[in-house]
Amino acid sequence: MIKTKTNDHQTQVIIIGAGLAGMIAACAAEAEGARVLLLDRSALGLGTNSALSNGVFAGPTPGYSEEAYVEDTLRIGRGLNRRSWVEQVAREAPKVIESLNSFGLELKPFKDHFSVQPAPPGTIPGVTLVRRIAEKVKSRQRIQVITGFQVTEMLTHDHRVFGVRGFDDQGRDQAFFAPAVILAAGGFGAVYQRNDNQKSTLGQGVALAARAGLDLWDMEFVQFYPLVLAQPGLPSLLLYPPYPREARLVNQSGQDLLEKFGLQSLHEAIMQLRDVFSVKLFEEMEQSGTVYLDYRGVPADSWSRFPLTLLSRIKYDFQNKPFAVAPAAHFCMGGLRTDERGRTDLTGLLACGEMVWGLHGANRRGGNALTECLVSGRLAGSQAAIEALSSPPLRKGMPPTGDGFAYSPVPAFGEIRALHQTLKEIAWRQAGVVRSRTGLTDGLARLQELEDCLAGLKPGAVPERKRLEDLSSALLVTRAILTAGLARQESRGSFIREDFPDEDNLRWRKNSRLTYVPDKNNFEVDYVDVWGGT
Repeated sequence: MIKTKTNDHQTQVIIIGAGLAGMIAACAAEAEGARVLLLDRSALGLGTNSALSNGVFAGPTPGYSEEAYVEDTLRIGRGLNRRSWVEQVAREAPKVIESLNSFGLELKPFKDHFSVQPAPPGTIPGVTLVRRIAEKVKSRQRIQVITGFQVTEMLTHDHRVFGVRGFDDQGRDQAFFAPAVILAAGGFGAVYQRNDNQKSTLGQGVALAARAGLDLWDMEFVQFYPLVLAQPGLPSLLLYPPYPREARLVNQSGQDLLEKFGLQSLHEAIMQLRDVFSVKLFEEMEQSGTVYLDYRGVPADSWSRFPLTLLSRIKYDFQNKPFAVAPAAHFCMGGLRTDERGRTDLTGLLACGEMVWGLHGANRRGGNALTECLVSGRLAGSQAAIEALSSPPLRKGMPPTGDGFAYSPVPAFGEIRALHQTLKEIAWRQAGVVRSRTGLTDGLARLQELEDCLAGLKPGAVPERKRLEDLSSALLVTRAILTAGLARQESRGSFIREDFPDEDNLRWRKNSRLTYVPDKNNFEVDYVDVWGGT
C-alpha cells in the first residue's frame, strides 16, 4: 500500500495541463503574485495539442473589425455559440495576441488572423510557439512545474475545490492543496480511432469535471479534419494548409474528387466547407475505398517550403507516390461553462483552453482554438490568483484524501490495451463523421459491455495504472458524446445525422447540457435555448 504524500500548503493556484492555455494561465497567475503549481502528465508544452498546431490566431485586425469577427464566428458555429463569450474574445484577442511578442515570438499579420513564424522554418509552428512560452514559464520563480503526474481526482468539500489528487511516474500517490484550481487539460479527440491529436488527449479533464458534479455542454459537436495521413505505417499527421494547387485528390479508380464534389480547390474545401468536405470524403471511402492525395505534379522547388518540408521527415516518397488520406477527429467544441472570468460553477475551480464551451458553437472556425487558449488562459490565471490571494489559509481537518493505491500481482496490460482499441473503434464508427440512431444506440450498448469488463481489471504496474485511468476517462467522455448525439435529432455544423440530415432551427437551435449521474454511470440530457441562461 502506498501512502499519499501531500504538499506543504504553500501553493495558491494549481493548474492541470501544460499546453498553451495552461502555460498562459500560469504566467498570468504568477504575474498577479500567486505561487503556481503547473501539473502535466507529459513534457511541458511539447506533449500537448498546442505543439501540433499550425500557429494561427484568428481575431480582429486593423482591416478586420470586432463585429466582422463576431459575425463570422457565429456563422460558422451555426448559431449555437455563446455570443457574450464570442464578443469578449473579440474585445480581448488583439491585446493578448500582441503580448506574444514579449515571449520572443514573431507573428505575421494577415487580413483576419496572425500566424506564428516557425524557427527554424522547417518545424511545426506550434512547436516554436510552445517552446518560447515554456522558456518563460521555466524562468518564473513562483511557478513550479511537475511533469509525469496524472491527476485522478479533484478534492472538493461543501461545493468548493481545495486541491487535487493523483500519482507520479513512479506510482507514488500525492495530493496537492490550493484555494484555486484551473482545468487546462485539453479536449478528447484521441478517443477516436482516427485522430490527429496527441495520443493522450482522452478527455481526462472533462471526466474530472463531470465526476465533480459539473455539467458538460454540447458534447456531440466534434470537428473532423478532412486531410489527415492514413497511409499504413505512417503517423496520423494532419496535412497543414496551404496545399499546392497542383495536388490532386483521387479515389481508387483515379477519379478527380474535387471535380466530382464540385469544389474549386483543396484550400477552399478546407477553409470554407470543412464539414461538407469531411462527410463527402467519408462517404467516398465507404462506397469506393481508399482516397489518395497525389503530389507528383508539385514542382520541385515547393518541397523546400513549409508545410511540405514537414513531409521530408517521414520515410515515404511523397514526391513520387500517391498516399492515403482520410478525415480524423481534430477538435472538440463541447466542454465546461465558465463566466466572464473563467470561473466554473464549482467554487475555486476555473477552466481555460479547449475545455471551455461556448466560443465555437456547432463548429470551430480556423484559428479560434489558439486565440481562445490565450484569452481564456489569461483570464483564468489572473482570476485564480486574485481569488486565491484573498482566501484564508486552508483549514486543518480537511476531508481525508485516501490511503494510497494497491497494485495487483497479475499484469493487465493486454486486456487494458484491447479494451482501449475497442473503445476507439466504437467512437469512430458510432460517434464519428456521420451518425445514426442505430449506430449511437449500439455504441451505448457496447460501452456498457466495456464498462463491465473494466470493472474486473486492476493494474499490476504504473504504466498499466496510467492506461487504466485513461481508459476510464475515455469511456466516460465517449458515453457523453453518444448520449448527446442520440438526443439531437438534426444535422448542424460538425454534427451530421444521416437519419436527420437537415438543420432544424425551430426545434434544435439549443445547447445540450449533460449531467453525470454516478449511481447509474450515465448522463441525463436536457436543452437550454441559445442565449437563455448561458
